[in-house]
Amino acid sequence: MDLSVPTALRAFSATGAAVKALTAWGKRTRGNQSALILELRDNLTYLDLVAHDGVELADIVNKLSVDEYNRLSREGFSFNSLKRKKVANLRSLNGTSLAAWNGKTTGDLVESIYIKIRRLKIRYPHVQDNPKYRWGVRVNNIRKQIWLLLRHLDS
Repeated sequence: MDLSVPTALRAFSATGAAVKALTAWGKRTRGNQSALILELRDNLTYLDLVAHDGVELADIVNKLSVDEYNRLSREGFSFNSLKRKKVANLRSLNGTSLAAWNGKTTGDLVESIYIKIRRLKIRYPHVQDNPKYRWGVRVNNIRKQIWLLLRHLDS
């Protein structure tokens, strides 16, 4: 899949680099934060299978997980506690689909990632053959948002 990656996210765009970064970050955290990061790592691994290895989305969509996110949401977990600062204004994001995230909160970014995963899990089984959904683009958009979250957490 052709994927335009802003300079700020290029380090995470290499296959496996983001997964390694999520694993390392998960090891540095404990409890709820670690559980969420590890869930994101697994989701990214599945999405990478679709983007890079030709695995059909139908084969992985039910493996994508929102369980930890849902649990933490019910418990009132503050996703901003992952990083209190807002997403930095990265010049290389200007003119990309990620430009709107400059200055937004960590919680907003995490919520957006999980909303997109939920929509994928709900819609794909029912309208997978509908060309208007452009599933490859949707998969890559989720991947890019996870990379942005990693960049933000790493800064």
